[in-house]
Amino acid sequence: MSAARSVTCPNCGGTIAVKAAGYSVSVGCQHCGALLDVAHPDVAVIEQYEGTMRELPVPLGRRGVLFGTEWEAIGALARSDGDVDWTETLLFNPYVGYRWLVLSEGEWTFGTMLIDRPSGSGGSTLWRGSRYSQDYDPADTVTTQVVGEFYWRVRAGDTVSATTYSRGQELLSAEWSADEVNWTQLIPLGANEVEQAFGLGMPSSGGPRPSFGRRGLAQGLAAPQGGAGPADDEGLAGKLGTSFAQAEPMAHSDLPKMFGLAFATLMLSMLVMIGFGISTATVRSSTSVVVGGPEVTVTVGKITVGRSYQPVTIEARASNFNNRWIDIDYTLVDRATQRGYTAYGVVEYYTGYDSDGAWSEGDFRTTTKFSGVPRGTYDIVADLQAHPWGSASYSRTTSSANAWMLGGAGAGPQAGDRIAVDLIASAGGVMWGNLWLELAALLGVPLLILWWRHQNDDDDDD
Repeated sequence: MSAARSVTCPNCGGTIAVKAAGYSVSVGCQHCGALLDVAHPDVAVIEQYEGTMRELPVPLGRRGVLFGTEWEAIGALARSDGDVDWTETLLFNPYVGYRWLVLSEGEWTFGTMLIDRPSGSGGSTLWRGSRYSQDYDPADTVTTQVVGEFYWRVRAGDTVSATTYSRGQELLSAEWSADEVNWTQLIPLGANEVEQAFGLGMPSSGGPRPSFGRRGLAQGLAAPQGGAGPADDEGLAGKLGTSFAQAEPMAHSDLPKMFGLAFATLMLSMLVMIGFGISTATVRSSTSVVVGGPEVTVTVGKITVGRSYQPVTIEARASNFNNRWIDIDYTLVDRATQRGYTAYGVVEYYTGYDSDGAWSEGDFRTTTKFSGVPRGTYDIVADLQAHPWGSASYSRTTSSANAWMLGGAGAGPQAGDRIAVDLIASAGGVMWGNLWLELAALLGVPLLILWWRHQNDDDDDD
C-alpha cells in the first residue's frame, strides 16, 4: 500500500498532498498550475501554466465507489482533438491501481487499461473473442492542461494519434506515439451513477445514450500501460452494475485454471466419444488371397448405422506371413441410394538383417475407419490383392551390395501361396485423431501464455 505525503510547491508555496506516493511521477499544482516533478527529491518545477483547470468535473481528493471499489480522484487532464474538448480524471485505489473517468459532451465512460491487447488492423480489431469495428480514421489528440498527480511525466502539448473501435456501446480506445501503443476499454456510465458515487450534485441524464458517435467520446486516453502501479482488481467484472464486463489483466492463478478446464473438457469429450463409439452392429467374413495373384472381391456383410452420423470400423487380420503386403480397398454402399464411401487399408509385415542385426516392421492386422457415416443400411465390399517383396534367391544373398537382406524362404509363404484374411466390421469406433486435434486446440492458448511468461521471466532475469 502506498503512503500519502505532502510536498510544497516551489513556485507558489502551496501544500500539495501526493496520494499515490511511490507511484506518481508528476503533479500539477492546483494552486498555481505549475507542473512539478515529485520523483525529484527537491520537487523541481517542470513547467508553469498561465491557465489552470479550476472547474473540474470531479474535484481532486473526492472519493467515490464505482463497481464495488472505492476510488479517489487524484489527477485530471484536459484534452482536445481540434473539434471536441473533454476531461479525463485519473482514479486511484492503493490495492487495485488506476482507472479513468472520462467526461465528453455530457457522456461519462469508465476506462480500464488493457494488458492483453487486441489484434488486427484496418477497419476492425479482435479482443477476447469479439470483433470491434473502427469508428473513424486516426486523429491527433493533444493534452492541453494538467492538474493533480500522475504516474508518468505528462505535460501540456503532449500529442498522440488515436482512434476507437466499438461493439455496441462498448469501445476500445487505441492511441500511439513513436514510442508506444496503448489500449483502453471504455464502458458507458450514467450521470446519475457518477453523481451518486462522488456526490457531485449534477443533473441526472438517466443513463448513457443508446449509441456513441465519432466525437461523442474521448478519442483515446493518455495513460501508458507500463508501470501502472499495483495489480488490477480481481473479481471486479462480477461486481459490475451494467451489462458490460470490465477488462481485467489476467492473473497468474488463471493459468492453472485454464489447464484444468482444458483437461476436464478433454475428459468429457473422450467419454462422449467412447459412448457414441460403442458398436451397435458387427459383421465378419473370411477369405484368402494368392500372393502375386489376381484381386479378390468379398462382401463382408450388411451393416446398419443407427445414429445420425456414426463411425464404421473395419479390422483386417491375416495369417502368419513375411515380406508381403496386402492392399485392401473398402467400399460402403448405401442400399437406399447406392451411394458409396471408400477407404483404404494395408496389412504388411517385413523382416530382414542389416548392419545392426535383425529387424522387423509392420503387423499382421490393421484397422480402417470411416468417419461420420450417415444413418442407413450398407453393404461392405472389400477388394484384396497380395504382393511379394523380394525373392528367395535374392533374400539369401550375402553380397555387401545387399543392404536389406531379407528373411529367406523359411520366413513365410512365397509367390503363389495363399494368405488367409479375416475381416470384422462394426458400426462404431472412436476417432482418436479428433481427440488429439481437440487437445491441441484446448492447450494451445495456455501453452502459448506459459511460453510467453517464461520468455518474459528470462528477459527480466537478464
